[in-house]
Amino acid sequence: MKTTFIFRFLVLSLMLAGAVAASHAQGVSAKELIIYYSFNEDTLKGDDVLDVSGNGNDGLLRGGNLDIVKGKVNECMEFPGSAADYISVRNHMYDAPIEEITFSVWVKTDVRGMIASWDRSEFFRFAVGDDVGGNNGTTFVAFDHCCPIHDWFGKADVADDKWHHLVGRFDGDEKRIYVDGKLDAKVASTTKVIGAGADRFGFIGIGSEAAAFNAGVGPNWAFNGLMDEFMLFHRALTEKEIERLAAGPANPLAIEPTDKLTTTWGYIKDTR
Repeated sequence: MKTTFIFRFLVLSLMLAGAVAASHAQGVSAKELIIYYSFNEDTLKGDDVLDVSGNGNDGLLRGGNLDIVKGKVNECMEFPGSAADYISVRNHMYDAPIEEITFSVWVKTDVRGMIASWDRSEFFRFAVGDDVGGNNGTTFVAFDHCCPIHDWFGKADVADDKWHHLVGRFDGDEKRIYVDGKLDAKVASTTKVIGAGADRFGFIGIGSEAAAFNAGVGPNWAFNGLMDEFMLFHRALTEKEIERLAAGPANPLAIEPTDKLTTTWGYIKDTR
């Protein structure tokens, strides 16, 4: 009887270990996840949208016209394209160069608009279209290598009023743009870090020139459309991880727990 019990225990343990390993193999590691705005209705608290990464980098809703609507993954945030309506990121600021970074987001828009900015001339800008290269429809990313600023562009038109998953990625060797899980553009990096080093706080939906929380914005071409699942990592995500994020809720994806994320998250919400 004791031998049978031990045998069954070992078999069950192996089955559970295999299930956990399979879950992690399909997952996106939450290591160095700095900000995660799901934009789900239950993450709104007063005038803030909560950062569900566990880091407390909540966002102050500015302007009064940001609305929660049906999104790509459950709900999303609708931006009206007004320079008065954006999100001011609490707590998270940059004052030193960055060695690796990835930003990931779902967007649906038909016009040029700012996704996120910690100041193009100091750290970085992430957008659909731009005001410096005559680009109105492809993904635009700018990193300040100090110096000069290095702008570069994707190839795919993402301002077509359809949902697209966009990623900007820097690993010290290359800068890359991914659209819908596929590499769209890449260019060699001229330095191992980005960032000029002046203090900068960030915004979602408009440009930043903010040396303090909720300070100066610019440029003012605001995001106009839908934004969902914004994530900022201080590491270069792998291509497999980017593919999994872009697969969306149709393929459940586990995000592996870290010190601050003690549960496994799953994208188990329906595609809208």
